[in-house]
Amino acid sequence: MIDISDREFEFSLKLRVECPNALWKAAAHHCLHIFDYSNDDMIDLIGPAEDPSIEDCLMLLALPARMAGCAMLSTTMDIAEPAKHVDG
Repeated sequence: MIDISDREFEFSLKLRVECPNALWKAAAHHCLHIFDYSNDDMIDLIGPAEDPSIEDCLMLLALPARMAGCAMLSTTMDIAEPAKHVDG
């Protein structure tokens, strides 16, 4: 059996947010029902529904609190530049 306990893995996920309101609602539900946060704590974390923190909503929903047998080493989030359309 191969010992992989010292190996590190990385994966990438690229998303387009098509409905910020639906994303915020999912993140708010996660905060209130999974983590049992108060409304104030939730708004501090992901912003209000009228002005959601898209990055924080994505991080909250995309990253597990803990993955069994793993130690999370780092997280990053970048806003991708839209692809440039070249007429040719």
